[in-house]
Amino acid sequence: MNDLNLRVAALKLCAHPKRFAELRDSLVPLPKRWTSAPHGFVRRFAEAKSSAEQVVAVKDIFFRKEQQDQQDEDLEQVARFLADLLLASPLKHAVRNQLTKLFSVNSLTKQKDDPKRSFSKEQLLEALQHSLAEMASRPAVSHDSTNDIFVSANACLQNFPFGREALGHQLLLFAALLPAALEGYWSDITNPALQLSPTRRNELYLYVQNALRFLVSLLSEWSDKLAQSLLGSADAVARQVARHVDTPWDVRSIAGLLIGHLARFSNRFGDYIAECSKPQSEQDLPVQTAALLVLRRTDYAEYAPQALAILKSIIAVGERESSVSNLLVFLSKHLFIYSKSLGEMPAGAEGIIYRQILAELQVFALQNISSGTDSVRHMSSALLRQVLQVALPEEELFQVVYRQFEARVAPLNASCLALEQLVAVAGVGRSLDNCPSLFAVIFPRFLGCEDSVDALFKAMMVSAHKTQPFAEWHRLWFGQLLAAIEVPEKRRPVIEQLLTQAVQLEPHSLAQLLLRDARLPLSSKLSAILSVRQLSERRQELLQQLRTEVEQALLGLDDHTRLLALRFVVETPRRSEHLTKEEAQAIHLYLQHNANNPSAHLRQLGYGLLQKALRRIQLGLAEHQKRPSAAGKELHSLLINLTSHLARNLFPTANYGRRWLSLHLLQDCLAVGLPSEELLLPAEAVENLEHCLGDSYEHNKLLAARLLKRLQSCSRFRPEEIMELLVSLRPPDSVTGAFRLQVYCEAKEVAYELPSKSPGEAKESRTHRALLWLLNHLREGLSLAQSDLAEAAKLNPLYGLLFASRHLMQQLELQELTREPSWRLYIEELVNICLEISCVALPVVSSASPEGHLPATRDQETDQPLANVLSRRLPSEALQQVRTTPQMVLLCAWRCIKEVCLILGELVQRAPLEDEQQEDDFLLSSKQLEAIGELFLQLLAETKHRGAFEQAYVGFTMLCRRLWHSEAVHLNRLPGQWVSEAMAMVSGEASNHLCSTRRSAGMPFMLQALICTELRLGTHATLHRCMERLLEVCEQRAGGSSGITARSHALNILRALFRCSELADLVTEFMARGIQCALDGLLLAEEWAERNCATLLLAALIVRIFGVERARMESGELHVRNRMTGRIFFTRYPQLFDYFHAALQREAAEMDSSQVEKGRSGKRRQAVQLEAMLLMLSRLYPSSLEGTESTLNLSEFVPFLLKICRSHDLMTRERAALVVANFVSQEQALAEIRRLVVELKALQLRLRLKASLHLDTNLLHGQLLLLLHLHRLVRWTRPPLTRMLLHTLASLAAPILQRDVCAFSALVDVMVAAMEDATELDFQLLTEIEAVYLLDHLEIHRRCREQGISMRFHQLFGLHLHRLRGITQGIVLHIVEDLSQPFWALDELKVELWLFILLQRSLGKEEHSLVSQLDVEHFQFAGDIQRYYKTLSCEQREEIGQELYQSQAIRSCVLQMMKSASSGCWSLQLAGRLAALQPLLEQPGLDFNQLVKRCSEKYSSHQEAGLLLGLKRLIAERKKLERRHWTPLLNYALRLVDPVQPVYLRHQAAELCDLLARNHLKDQLGSEVANMDVELVGRFIRLVLLLLLDEAEWVRHRAAQLVSSAGFRREKDRKVAILPSALTPEFLKVVLAQLQQQADDPEFLLRLFQLIAEPFLATEAKDGEPTVDEDGDAEVEVFDKQEINLYCEPLLILCQLSAAFRSQFGQSEQLMATIDALGLPADLV
Repeated sequence: MNDLNLRVAALKLCAHPKRFAELRDSLVPLPKRWTSAPHGFVRRFAEAKSSAEQVVAVKDIFFRKEQQDQQDEDLEQVARFLADLLLASPLKHAVRNQLTKLFSVNSLTKQKDDPKRSFSKEQLLEALQHSLAEMASRPAVSHDSTNDIFVSANACLQNFPFGREALGHQLLLFAALLPAALEGYWSDITNPALQLSPTRRNELYLYVQNALRFLVSLLSEWSDKLAQSLLGSADAVARQVARHVDTPWDVRSIAGLLIGHLARFSNRFGDYIAECSKPQSEQDLPVQTAALLVLRRTDYAEYAPQALAILKSIIAVGERESSVSNLLVFLSKHLFIYSKSLGEMPAGAEGIIYRQILAELQVFALQNISSGTDSVRHMSSALLRQVLQVALPEEELFQVVYRQFEARVAPLNASCLALEQLVAVAGVGRSLDNCPSLFAVIFPRFLGCEDSVDALFKAMMVSAHKTQPFAEWHRLWFGQLLAAIEVPEKRRPVIEQLLTQAVQLEPHSLAQLLLRDARLPLSSKLSAILSVRQLSERRQELLQQLRTEVEQALLGLDDHTRLLALRFVVETPRRSEHLTKEEAQAIHLYLQHNANNPSAHLRQLGYGLLQKALRRIQLGLAEHQKRPSAAGKELHSLLINLTSHLARNLFPTANYGRRWLSLHLLQDCLAVGLPSEELLLPAEAVENLEHCLGDSYEHNKLLAARLLKRLQSCSRFRPEEIMELLVSLRPPDSVTGAFRLQVYCEAKEVAYELPSKSPGEAKESRTHRALLWLLNHLREGLSLAQSDLAEAAKLNPLYGLLFASRHLMQQLELQELTREPSWRLYIEELVNICLEISCVALPVVSSASPEGHLPATRDQETDQPLANVLSRRLPSEALQQVRTTPQMVLLCAWRCIKEVCLILGELVQRAPLEDEQQEDDFLLSSKQLEAIGELFLQLLAETKHRGAFEQAYVGFTMLCRRLWHSEAVHLNRLPGQWVSEAMAMVSGEASNHLCSTRRSAGMPFMLQALICTELRLGTHATLHRCMERLLEVCEQRAGGSSGITARSHALNILRALFRCSELADLVTEFMARGIQCALDGLLLAEEWAERNCATLLLAALIVRIFGVERARMESGELHVRNRMTGRIFFTRYPQLFDYFHAALQREAAEMDSSQVEKGRSGKRRQAVQLEAMLLMLSRLYPSSLEGTESTLNLSEFVPFLLKICRSHDLMTRERAALVVANFVSQEQALAEIRRLVVELKALQLRLRLKASLHLDTNLLHGQLLLLLHLHRLVRWTRPPLTRMLLHTLASLAAPILQRDVCAFSALVDVMVAAMEDATELDFQLLTEIEAVYLLDHLEIHRRCREQGISMRFHQLFGLHLHRLRGITQGIVLHIVEDLSQPFWALDELKVELWLFILLQRSLGKEEHSLVSQLDVEHFQFAGDIQRYYKTLSCEQREEIGQELYQSQAIRSCVLQMMKSASSGCWSLQLAGRLAALQPLLEQPGLDFNQLVKRCSEKYSSHQEAGLLLGLKRLIAERKKLERRHWTPLLNYALRLVDPVQPVYLRHQAAELCDLLARNHLKDQLGSEVANMDVELVGRFIRLVLLLLLDEAEWVRHRAAQLVSSAGFRREKDRKVAILPSALTPEFLKVVLAQLQQQADDPEFLLRLFQLIAEPFLATEAKDGEPTVDEDGDAEVEVFDKQEINLYCEPLLILCQLSAAFRSQFGQSEQLMATIDALGLPADLV
């Protein structure tokens, strides 16, 4: 083993890494002999409060900074103290690292020149020797203390010269101690009477490893000084350790290394090598491997044949056990270390053996270079490179790699990896000569498709650039890349990366070639150019050459290319380079068509690039101000144009993306430094910003308010309108009113004054008057609420006024208002009224059912109408006519509580406090602060409404943060007192009014606030105190109702703390105990409430450990990010291994017992806990390093899980079988399958001898489930075993069916799993399997129906059986005839199978096929159907599909089933699949008129797919579509494209529209068409527009393809795909041009405009105020959200539509008058 491995391994302590990390950060305690020492330097170190202070103290003590008058003898005491401290410090601790530096020659030279106050080397060495001797002579109290001695002493050998020298003088003390310690460790490990826990045994193995490593180090350093008698017993122990198969590989390898060193040390090395060269068993592998590692180069002259024999034996074991991953890891690592010890190849006979050794190493490397285990693959690659470097003069080993590559005897990735290593050693030339298939086959076919080929190409290209002439290099490598990028199947990003790498090698030569090559897409050119810094100087030249392509890219559909084009435009080598006019035009083009992009990711990236452009403008203008120039004036003009465009972008219906980007850029433009009056903003800029104050997103409101503050000179808002918004019931109105009030207060001038006057002049006078105005309305509302809360909730709900008050207070600097009496008075009144409002609202949010609480009100007995008034603002008169509902009261109450909490929290956080001020400069008094604290505690303890206590948590967090950081002692102690009181309430030691439901309501939030706010102080004391106390409450299991309640609260609080992101790393050490508490709660809980809390805690812990749940894999397995190796899991939480081990052992023992004493409920609780435990274990999987360094292996659980598979609980059996399959290796799985087959064969014989034999069905079902999961793991790796399995199961099927149909279904499932992977079976086995299928179907059906089991398993069995017969006609007859029998009734599987096969038949055979992949995905076919279809050959698929398509039996069956389903079908999914199946038949029996009629009817959405397939088929088959059919079809498509419809249906609407446009539109639209139908044309254009504006990106792109393919673009532009937003004006222009003959018909034009604009005008009209009708009803929404389609911008579309109509039909006066009446902005388009 090399020094690096020894050093890394020496760092391991006696515990797991978590404890190691804790020790490194903790304080180093004083050594025992110095605890009572009176010396000053000891006290100096003891006074340190942190590890950093201890490091400083150690340096001060060493350099004698505080002991100037000490005598010489004190130096010895100081040296001994420091030496003792060094050896007592944990490894890698900061104190130990510092002491190691101090005990060195460098530190001695830094001392002062006075010898009386300076250490000498001899003094330090003597002190270290004395400390080592004392440590070695210390009596061994336990194995732990002995191990600490060895670890600390062994660290003296690691980069510590003084320690190495001192240890050499005390060598014999440790040499005598080590063998006895080894014997003690090993005797405890091998003594079964001790019954060690798994974690304790693992610790002892680690102790053995440390001791062995220490011995190896001593032998390596001082073998000449050690007496052989001292180490005699160590060799015997090492041999036992090395041959013990349960010992971790790391321990066995170091034991083998010790055996080799002892053999050389005892002068019997020859016998040792000879013994190792003989054939050995596998358990001797570590000894043989170590024999190679201890060989020296001089030994090969004598022992080379033995070394070759040992190596062959080792590699033979590796070939035999190639499926054992940890063995391969061990071998690959040690063989690589061995290869590094090989020197140059000698000559003569010794050289021949040397070549054979290298050849054997090469064989191993080539066999494992493509291993699925990362460490094996990397080590094998490194081993091959090392072998080739040693064998560089020889050609034979290189030819092996060449032959393997050319013959394709190994997988492609293995061959490429091997050749890549060869190229790194020998270069490219020889590889090209010996591997002609590289450029003939491999690169043309696989470049851009296989990662290994890509990596090989890159390595060879870079290497060839150093040796080949440029012309040849360009022809070979660059030409290959250019050819590859033209192939559409290649992965373009990979090719572009390789192109970039090539251009970086030859930037100037290849750049011109790139630009001139028309085959390359622009993204490839830009990626290469932008990556080369040398080309930045020619950026303007390149931009001119690529200008047209860049403009097209800025409008292209590819997001990556658009961003590359923008980056190419704005990025320059010098940030001060002026922005040119062409670049500004490109930016304007990007903003025009990309600002509304709904993707947040693209929006952020684009904004970052645009900021670079603004930075260039800013630097250019700064230079212009110093030295005016024409370029500076042009920049000024560009900035004005940009700001004008951004201001116009804020039009009223702009979507969120456009507003966000425009507001941010507009703010950045104002930050450039120009005065706002010089920017010449358009007249509508302020109006647009004011409209943004009503945006649904508060962030946009905030940006708009900031911009208005700078741009608006006079506010035009009316106070009464603001107040109307603030007292509205709708929360969004309140927010809008608050921001309007903010703009009003910050304006330089106002057009309308506030109605209230300030009593006196005060700072921020307008804001002060506004706050007083709000306070007066608050008093009025409070007065009404105190008398009638229900009425107040309707007429003045208060929360809007409170929000506005808080919002205005946020704009103030409270520190500057402390000396203003008027402000102090206002704060006092505000706090008082907040406390009074909380008293009014608290009964609602703290009631047992806040959602239904309705206090007494005056209107309860009236006949007022019941209406939802939360949709829009209603006048007070209308409100008085509406009955109050609990929804209104609750909304008023919890939002009032929210605003009160946030107001008080922000006041405490920002305002000066009386207790912290020396003078009277405060805003909050001590009494007010105390009242606020009590209010928060009351709210968090008693509130039951989640929204209320969540906001109370926010305010309480602000309070706690202020108190923790307060310098006032009285305030600083309050959080600690609250924690103690909360803990007392939770544990039941104090009386409380805590909510025992709703997950303890606000109590978890209270403790979370107290704990998290303390973290800013750098201490975790409160966290540790709370966690320990909560875990103790859960673990103590106190009886009675009070104990149950206390545990429920504790579990809920633990759940909140474990979920808290701020405590993510800090709670890791408590997770293991938390899991134990949760699992114990599931088993021992007496009431459901506690069990529910335990379940929620366990769920939170699973998310914390394994991450947020991600989408599962296609196979149904968990995502790899939600799983973890057992090695990592039990390294982090080692105590859980013992817990799981004991629990599973207990459960397995109970499975073995014949009688279970527990009752039914006890069994159920036990099953719940066991299933939860299995749920956690199912997320673990074995590591390839399992068994390498630890014995905490998942395989330890397998024996218990095998017994649990016979559990009485079905879910437990299934979960246990799945976990077993996850935990075992392939070899173990095969062995277990063999055992199960033998047991089932024995069962078959017993059943044959005794028909009435009692059968344990739970055991049998568990065995079958095990077989199912284990077979899925091993597949057909052992064909004879699988055939034996099928034979055994076939013979058992009939008797098991008579006893238990559940077990029979599991048996058939196993057979189906085996048959899925088979392509053919022998005749006898097929006959036996067929006997199972010939069992009475009616009997099986009856038994399955009685047990509620689906017959699907039996049908799949029949499908695979007929497939394996190999007769296609038989498969067809079974699928067509057998499944069509009336016996199956409304069966789902056959419909699903028929539909899947027919969809695949119709999929993608032509450009415009009836079926697309989206249709297949829409129906969500089961995995077993898809797997069955994949097992069919291509010929079978085609023949079966054609037979299904033409089958009359299936047609009649489908029609009969549809008739039965129409009268009443229990499965909507089945009805929908039947409707989709009919149009796929050859004679579907569909009537087009009936289908068109159905388009106008209302029916269930599950039938839409079938109706669409029918319509698409019949429309495509018809030569001409009658005009009467167009309107219902277009109306149907318009209904499908509605934003509330699923994306699939909207995409199908695009497909339907495309079909109509391509095949039939020319008959209805064009200059040749007479009597054109305006309804038809208008609806079609509307449909296309709605599709182009759909929220789903792929629907928009499909619509863009429709426009291009249907001839609605100019001929020259049709091949260029551009964004739908850029395509819309062009589409309107082209389609309206085809209506030129109607230019003289004003009625036609007006109706056409109305039809097209109708949906967009309706959206505009929604801004109006609704009124309550006579019945008091209204269309309502609770909260103001944007339209369902977040992408569409109606005003912009109307402007584009108007512009198109003006351009085409500008002579129509009536049309122009109608358009002018809309009042659309003229400059938006």
